[in-house]
Amino acid sequence: MKVLCLFFQAENLHSLKYIMKALNIFIKVALLLFLFQPFLTQELVQAKNLQKNSRISEVLKIKVAVVFENPVLPQFENKRMNQCFHTPGLKTRLWNDPEMLSNEYEKCLEEVSGNTIDYEVVKEIQAEKFFTYLKNDPLKRLLTRDEIATLLSEPDWKTFKDIGTSYDYNAMVKYYGFDKMRDNGEINEVWVWTFPYCGMWESHMMGKNAFWINSEPNENPTCTELLSIMGLNYERDLACAMESYGHRFESTMMQVYGWWNYDKKTNKNELTNWERFAGYTKNYEKFSPGNTHVGNIHFPPNGEFDYNWKNEKMVNSFSDEWFNYPNIKEKKSRKINCSEWNCSHIGYMKWWFSHVPHFKGVNPKDGKLNNWWHYVVDYNKALLEEKKLNPQK
Repeated sequence: MKVLCLFFQAENLHSLKYIMKALNIFIKVALLLFLFQPFLTQELVQAKNLQKNSRISEVLKIKVAVVFENPVLPQFENKRMNQCFHTPGLKTRLWNDPEMLSNEYEKCLEEVSGNTIDYEVVKEIQAEKFFTYLKNDPLKRLLTRDEIATLLSEPDWKTFKDIGTSYDYNAMVKYYGFDKMRDNGEINEVWVWTFPYCGMWESHMMGKNAFWINSEPNENPTCTELLSIMGLNYERDLACAMESYGHRFESTMMQVYGWWNYDKKTNKNELTNWERFAGYTKNYEKFSPGNTHVGNIHFPPNGEFDYNWKNEKMVNSFSDEWFNYPNIKEKKSRKINCSEWNCSHIGYMKWWFSHVPHFKGVNPKDGKLNNWWHYVVDYNKALLEEKKLNPQK
């Protein structure tokens, strides 16, 4: 019995020796991993970013002419128009400096496009001439600087509100030569920063085969190439300017994929990729109960009414999958609410745009470009690129 006990003791000591040796190796490996973990993490992040960047579309350089309808007003101590007036009922609202706002706008658009869009301002104009006229004027006489200043000085902007205004796009484009500049490839689009009630649409298109971008296409255009014109109000902030661009984006994607038609479809497979992208809690429920995607400009994924950007209600969203477009499989969803975009207007605009596909190539299922921005900034060239990448079409 004593011999047997000695045998087991020897065996236990032998096993303990190996256990201690293994533990020592484990501690050394753990220590090495701890010491080199920052470097390993950095390498993994770099590898992941490299893989992501290899999918991002090439940068599109878009030339833009910017018009600032913000003249100096001698009758107001030679201040600029944006410094002279208050919004009725909102006397504490300060109007923005349009030049600063335009710089922010350019930077924001480039950032949310994943830097696949590079806006290059090739011309800036400090305008003295206006192209606004009163709707009840059969002659469509353009208002002067001083007349506009007088109307903006009226209590509650009565004339502007009662009569309304329109904008002579053709006269503006011809006056500045933007039509020829577009046809000569000198510009791609125009931004006009102007006063409230100027009569401009948020976005407008002219040229051969122009289409709706939140306004009817221009009649009798003087240019052949498509020219998009943004009408931007410097009384409002960056979020509103981004929202205007968002409606232009929505309209263009409807030209690409067709209008949203959720009511007449019953199966998820019938939906276009654009309809899936814009899916929110109300329009997507019948196709995938309890689930959403990214939403549209007015309705976030959990939106229950227009502009519901501060809704804290949690919903299931496949929004993350759009970073891997065109591989949208609806397998990885998570609960989100307005905290995703800081429950703010500008936060949601940036969040929404950042999910728009901006990748190389074409979607093999529908033949459309994986970079949807291309359609918005240069529709005709996007169609040529689409045809090039789909030789069988």
